[in-house]
Amino acid sequence: MNWKFICILLIFNFSLNSFAQSDGDTTKNKAVGHPQKTLNPNTPFIYKKGFRDYAILTKEIVKKNNDTTELNELKFNAVLSAMYTKQLMYEKFGKWNREIRPNIDESHPILFWGKVKLFGDEDKLYSVYANGDENWNEIYASVLVFDENNNDCLSKTYSDKEKIIKYFSDGIRTLSDGKDFYKVYWQSVNNYNPDK
Repeated sequence: MNWKFICILLIFNFSLNSFAQSDGDTTKNKAVGHPQKTLNPNTPFIYKKGFRDYAILTKEIVKKNNDTTELNELKFNAVLSAMYTKQLMYEKFGKWNREIRPNIDESHPILFWGKVKLFGDEDKLYSVYANGDENWNEIYASVLVFDENNNDCLSKTYSDKEKIIKYFSDGIRTLSDGKDFYKVYWQSVNNYNPDK
C-alpha cells in the first residue's frame, strides 16, 4: 500500500475536531443554499443545495520513519446531507472506483474516484476522496483532492486551490434530487459484508 493511501485512511479515522487545524485564509463564512431549521442547537440550520460555511482543515500525519506530511480536507459544514460530495462526484463521474472503510465495520465508506478530469478545459487528472458525517455535534460533507502528480490540491501553496474549492462549492449548489446516487449507494452499503 502506498503511504498516501494509508494516510487517507488515518485522516478519516480520527475526529476532525481533535486533530485538525483550520486554514485561516480559506474559510468561507457566508451561508448558501436553502436553510432549514433543525432542533439541534449545534446545527440550528442545515442547508439544502448549500452549506453554512466551508474550511480547509490541515492534518499532520506521522509516517513510519517519523517523517510528517500534511493532508488538507475541504469541509462543507451544515449541509442537508453528509453525502453531498459523494453525490456530486457520482453525478459527474459515475460509480466510484473504491470504497474505503478505516474501521472494518463502518457502514458508510469513504468513496474514491481516481483519474477523473474535473475541468473540461484541461487534461489534468485528479484523485478525489469524498466523505461526510452526521452526528449530534455537526453534519458535513468533505473531500481530499490530489492531482496526477500526487500533489495535495488543497494545500496553501497549490496554484489551483481556489479553482478546486469553487468546483465543489458550485457543484453542491447544482445537485439533483439524488435518487440515482442513493439507489446505487444504499445498494452498495447494504451489500457490504465485513466478514468477507
